[in-house]
Amino acid sequence: MSILAFIAYIVIVITASGTLRSPNKRDAAAWGFALLSTFALPWGGIPLTYYFSAGSWTWFPLAGISLCVLKSGGREHFRFRKFFAIANVMVIMIAVYAYMYENGIPGDIPGIEGVGTISSLEGISKKLTLVYLFFLISAIASFLPIYSHSEQAAAMLSFSYSSFLVIAFLPPARIFFPGIIPKTAIIIDAAAYFMWALLVHIFIMDTFSKQAASAWSYSYAAINTALTAAGICFLFTIA
Repeated sequence: MSILAFIAYIVIVITASGTLRSPNKRDAAAWGFALLSTFALPWGGIPLTYYFSAGSWTWFPLAGISLCVLKSGGREHFRFRKFFAIANVMVIMIAVYAYMYENGIPGDIPGIEGVGTISSLEGISKKLTLVYLFFLISAIASFLPIYSHSEQAAAMLSFSYSSFLVIAFLPPARIFFPGIIPKTAIIIDAAAYFMWALLVHIFIMDTFSKQAASAWSYSYAAINTALTAAGICFLFTIA
C-alpha cells in the first residue's frame, strides 16, 4: 500500500506540474531533483521523506541542486539570477528561523513545518500578513526570471517552489474551520496547500515569467532585495 501511495503521489505531482512529457537528457537531473524535493514538503504536517528518516529540511538541498542544474535557455546573466534566487530565499528563511528561535516558536530548524505554524500561533495579524506578503512577493519575484514554461525541469521546480511558498507563508486552512478533528484537519490543510500551489504555479509563474525575464536587471534585483528587507524589518517589530 505504501508503494502504491508513493506511485500515486508521483503521478499527481507530475500531472499538476504539467511535465508529463519526458525531459531531455540535459534536464533529466534537474527534473529528478525537483520531483524529489516535493517529497520533502509537509503537505499535511509531515513530509514523505520522514519515512526515509529525513526531515523537511531536505527540500532546500534538493531544490537547490535542481536550480543549479537548470540550463540558461539563452537568458543573460543566468548564473547570477540563480544565485540571487537562492540567496534571497536563504536570507528570508534565516530571518524567519531567527524569529522562531527568539520567540520560542516550536518546530525543527531548518525544517518547514515550524514556519507554517507561526500564523497558527501568532494569529492572522495585520503585521504578520504584511510580512508574509513581502516575503511571498519577493520570493516569487526572484524565481520568475529563471522560470520557463517550455522546460520540464523548470516547470517541475516551479510547482515544488510554489508549494514550498504556500506551505511556509499561507495560513493553514484548518484555522478557518474551528472544532474539526485532527484527521480531517490534515486532509483540509493538504488539499488547500495543493490547490494554492497549483494556482501560484499556473497563474503567477506561467503568466509573469516572460515579462520578468525580459525586465530583469540589477534594478529589478535591488527592488527585490528591498522587499525582502522590508519584510524582515516588519517581522521583528511583531510583539
